[in-house]
Amino acid sequence: MINALLGLVAGLILLFAGKRFFWLVAGLVGFLFAWGIIENVFGGGWLAVIIGLVLAFVFGWLAIKFVKIVAYFIGFAAGAFILPALFGLFGLNLGFLLEALIGGVIGLLLMVFVFDWGLILLTAMMGASAVGGGIQEVLGVGQPITGLVFLVLLVAGVFVQARSKG
Repeated sequence: MINALLGLVAGLILLFAGKRFFWLVAGLVGFLFAWGIIENVFGGGWLAVIIGLVLAFVFGWLAIKFVKIVAYFIGFAAGAFILPALFGLFGLNLGFLLEALIGGVIGLLLMVFVFDWGLILLTAMMGASAVGGGIQEVLGVGQPITGLVFLVLLVAGVFVQARSKG
């Protein structure tokens, strides 16, 4: 339950304030990336939260010092978090590590070629998938409803962040 609530809070921040607070995005992406890997590979628990927090602080600090380089890592980590989460929301399964690798490469390419829009899209997708997964776990709703919630949140997150892009 605590993991779902942490995911919901992190997801809402990423969803609506992703691009404006790059250092915070870096920290949240680091947290969710580590948390997702530990949850899926080792079963999670408090170890996932602790390692996630450590990686969050490292990513956040690095984002202040090395913006462009950290952006590429964020793109990879966000993609590695998003694709398995999306596959889970829609009931698909290629294996977590393969999904994470494919998603990571896609996220990295987005950050390399379309930085601003890549950051908006990745943070909105990551936020929507974290919120959708949290809602699915807390409320126990099915995959079709969670998928619909994801799509609505994704559109809202992209819209809000694009408007503040100015």
